[in-house]
Amino acid sequence: MNKYLHPFYGYPLTVLELGRAILQIPRWLSLSNQPLPSVTLSSDCFGVNVAPGESEAVDDYTLAALSELGVRHVRLDFSYCAQEARAEEFLERLLAEDYQVLLSVFPPLSAAQKLLEDPAEAQRWRDFLRATFTKYAGRIAHFEIGNTPNRGRWSGFSSRAFVVAWQIAAEEAATYQLCLAGPNVSDFEPLYNAAYLGMFKRLGSIPSLHTDNLFVERVMEPEALDHRAMGRAMRGLTKLNLIKKARVLQQIGADRGSPFLVSSYTCWTIKRLSRRGAWPDIKRVDYLLRYLVLGLSSGALQRVYWGPLICNRDGLVDDQCRDYPEIDQVSFYQRVRGQLEDFSKTPAFDALAHSVRRLQNAQLIAVHHNPAGLSLFRLDDLSNSLNSRYVAWCRDSRALPLAALFQAEDLQRASFEDATGQSIAPPLTVTEHPIFISFDERPVALQWQEQNEAKFLQCRHLSTPELQSIYWQDLQWRGALTLRSDTQATDLSLAERLVPERIIQAPELRVLRDVRNRLWNIADPRGLCQEVTVKLNRVAGLKKLTYRFRPSKGRRHWNNACLMLHRGVRTPTPLAYFERHDSPGNRDSWYLCEFLPEAYSVREVYAAFREGAEQFRGLNKASWLSLIADFVCNMHNMQILHRDLSAGNLLLQDKDGYPQAWLIDIGRARIWEGAGSRLRDRHRFQDLIRIAYKLNWADRELFLAAYEKSLGRKLSSLWRIPFHYYDNKQRFKKSLKGKRRKRTQR
Repeated sequence: MNKYLHPFYGYPLTVLELGRAILQIPRWLSLSNQPLPSVTLSSDCFGVNVAPGESEAVDDYTLAALSELGVRHVRLDFSYCAQEARAEEFLERLLAEDYQVLLSVFPPLSAAQKLLEDPAEAQRWRDFLRATFTKYAGRIAHFEIGNTPNRGRWSGFSSRAFVVAWQIAAEEAATYQLCLAGPNVSDFEPLYNAAYLGMFKRLGSIPSLHTDNLFVERVMEPEALDHRAMGRAMRGLTKLNLIKKARVLQQIGADRGSPFLVSSYTCWTIKRLSRRGAWPDIKRVDYLLRYLVLGLSSGALQRVYWGPLICNRDGLVDDQCRDYPEIDQVSFYQRVRGQLEDFSKTPAFDALAHSVRRLQNAQLIAVHHNPAGLSLFRLDDLSNSLNSRYVAWCRDSRALPLAALFQAEDLQRASFEDATGQSIAPPLTVTEHPIFISFDERPVALQWQEQNEAKFLQCRHLSTPELQSIYWQDLQWRGALTLRSDTQATDLSLAERLVPERIIQAPELRVLRDVRNRLWNIADPRGLCQEVTVKLNRVAGLKKLTYRFRPSKGRRHWNNACLMLHRGVRTPTPLAYFERHDSPGNRDSWYLCEFLPEAYSVREVYAAFREGAEQFRGLNKASWLSLIADFVCNMHNMQILHRDLSAGNLLLQDKDGYPQAWLIDIGRARIWEGAGSRLRDRHRFQDLIRIAYKLNWADRELFLAAYEKSLGRKLSSLWRIPFHYYDNKQRFKKSLKGKRRKRTQR
C-alpha cells in the first residue's frame, strides 16, 4: 500500500490539504465574476449524459436524438452491472458511431461502502477496472473515476475509500497509459475538489480532466450569487456566481496539475422550478442557454454535459415516469426508463440543439454583463465575418427596452429567434427569455448607456406567454405598461390614454373606496379588458417623511403583482403604474389593474356559514375552507407573504363552475426571491391569523387542519397563541375607535 493511503500518513495529509485550500480562499475570492472579453468556442464544448434502454429500439431513439442535438460528446455511467449487459451493447454502438465517450466508472453503492475494510471488495474493484480498461483502452478518451464522492449516501464512498479507489484505478490505468478524469464532486464544494486533487497529486495520479457537477440549481438563476457557500450575508462580498465558481474550480485544478475543467452533469428539475414559477418548462429553456453562454464565457469551463438526456424530472426528453430512482441519477444514471411510445421531447431539447448550432465555432464576445440586469453577447461567425448575431437577456422579472441597445434603423433590418430557434416577431424589450438577434451587417453603434440601467431595473416586469410589460416615461411620469405579446406595438401606441391626466378625465363607472386611497373603475381606454380599476395612492401626514426613501406605493403594487403572477399566484392583471420622476416615494402614485367582474370575497363565504347556511354557491363549509387553505398555502410555498390577508382581500370568481381565488390589496406583500425557503412558520401565521379572524374556534381548527394537509406537515401545537394575540389586538383597536366616535359625537 502506498504510504499516503495509510491512516498514519493519510489523515494528517488530508488535513494538510484542507488547510492549504482554506488559506487559498482569499485568492479564490479575488477572481473576477465577469466574462472574458472574447472566447472562441468549438464543437467540443457541448455534451450530454446518456444511458442504455431496455431495448435496441430505445438505443436507436437515443442515437437519433444525439444526432438531432448535434452533440458528439457523451457521458455514460458504467458499474459492475454494466458488464455483458445492455450498457456494454449501447457503449459499443456509441463507439461505432464515433461518439467521444467520457466513461464514468465506479463500484455500486454497497461495494463502495465495503471497499476500505474488505480486501475482497477492493480486489473486485481492481478486477472490474482491469477488465474494463483492457476492453476499451484506445477507444475511449477519458475514464472518469468516481460518482459524487462528496455525497456518500448516493455513492457509498467515504472520503478515504474514494482515495483508495482512485489509487487502484490509477495503478491499473498506468498499465494501458490511459487518461483519467475526476473527481466528479457534486455541486460547488471547492474544499472537496482541493483535498481530493491534492491527495491525487501526492499519489502521483493527478487526473488529466478535472470534472465537477457544477450545478447552479440551488440558486436557480445562472447569474445569481451563491448564498450557501459562505452565507447570505456574505454573498454580496464573495460574488460567487457561475462564472466565478467555474474560475475557482479551474484554479484549484490548475494549481494541482489538472487545468482542464469540465462540468460533467448540469440540469434543472421540473420539481424545483415549479416551486418558483408558473412555467417551469420555459424557465428551464431560459436557464439552459444562459448557463451555456455564461459558463463558456468564463474561459474556465472546457465543456458542459447536460444530464440526463431522457428522464421525466430533469431530462431533455420526458419519459413520463412520475417516480424517481432510489439513487439520484446524478450519481448513477443507470438506464432509460419508461415506454418508447411515451417519450416526448421537451422545449429544453430544442433549446440545446439550437444553442449548439449557434454557439459552436463562434467567437463569443461579451458586450455587456450586469449580474443583476442585462447580459448582451455578440456571436461572430468565424467562417463569415459579415454576419453579426447577438444573444441578449435580463435577469428574471426584469426587462429593458430594445431601443435602448440598438439604433432604430438597425432593428428594422434585424431578425429574431427565441432560445429554441423559432422565429419571432420583432420584440420591444429584452426580457428574462434569451433572444438571438441577427443582422446582415454589424450595427454601426450601440446606444446603450450603462447609467440608465439602474433606472430601468427599478421595477419588475411581467413576462408570460400572453403578456409582456415595458418601461415607460414622459416628462412628468415614469412607470410601466402591460402589452399583449402579439400586439405589443399597437398597445404601446395607445399608452397615452393611460396617463394620469387622461385617466382622471375618464367617466367613472363605480367608486370602490375613497378614504386614505381612492379606488374607482373606468372603461379600459385601450380595450385590453372591459373595466380597469384605478388606485390613486395618496401620501399624507407622517408618511411624507417615512416614505421618502421607499419605492412609491404604485410601484410596490406593480412589482408585487408581477412577481405573484410569475409564480402562478393569481392577482388581477397589472396594466400600468405611474410615479413622479423626483421623490416618487412621498408623492402620489397610480396603479391600474384589471377589474374582476362578478367577484365576491371570502368575507361573504364566512358570513353565510356564520348565519347557519349548509352550503354557499354549491360547496359546503369543509370544501370552502379547504379551497381557501390550499390557495394560502400555495402562496406561502411560493415565498409570498401578503401581510394584510383579511377576508376582504381574498376575492373569489367562479370559472367553469368552480371558484378561483385572487389576491388584492397587495402593496404590503413581502416576496422572497432566489432559491431556498426564507418564509418561516412565524411568517405563515401572520397571514393565517388574519384570514381566519372571522371564523369561530371550531372552524379555525378545521381551517388549520386543511392548511396542514396542503402543507404536508404539522404546524406548531401552540398555534392558538398568535390567534389569541390578534383577537385581543383587534378588540383593543375597536375599543379605541369607539372612544374616538364618542368624543366626536360630543
